[in-house]
Amino acid sequence: MISLFLDTSSKKLVVILVKDNEILSKKELESINDHASHLVPFIDEILKENNMTTKDIDKIFVVNGPGSFTGTRIGVTVGKTLAYSNNINVIPVSSLKQYIFSKEGYDYYVSIINDKNNRLYYGIYDKDYNDIIIDKYSTKEVYDKDISKLSGNTIIIDDNNQDLDILKLIDYYKDKDINAHELKPNYLKKIDAESML
Repeated sequence: MISLFLDTSSKKLVVILVKDNEILSKKELESINDHASHLVPFIDEILKENNMTTKDIDKIFVVNGPGSFTGTRIGVTVGKTLAYSNNINVIPVSSLKQYIFSKEGYDYYVSIINDKNNRLYYGIYDKDYNDIIIDKYSTKEVYDKDISKLSGNTIIIDDNNQDLDILKLIDYYKDKDINAHELKPNYLKKIDAESML
């Protein structure tokens, strides 16, 4: 099985090509506000390096947020287009949940992305990586209340300890595919202009 993983939800653009249980190629670039000009060329390069075309892809994994509004939209649009044009399904991946698979041996995994004004995105997962609190956007006070209910060995995953175990991620998400038309960005909050209305 050939899998293509796309993440444009943060300042780091990530494109990974995997065959069965082997990483064939990986491209990363910190390209703040410029993912659109790099994503498609990266996909093209990674496929050419492996003598493949888009027709060889069996599954497309797309990080659909939460995160950068524009960045997330870029990844979702390209992922949907590739999936639709190749008549395959797409697999949405949470930007919060993607990093928990590199950790193991804990009762709870808490993944956070800090935002401004004492607010943050977070998700809480059990020892088998199942959702306890799925992708939430709230205040630090609500977050503190939610994590105070956890009793057990807990790890907090933030910007300082985000490692991606793509093989475990693909194994976890492999049967969670949806029709390309159903893939939508998971913004969780209104854009600044909307919130001022």
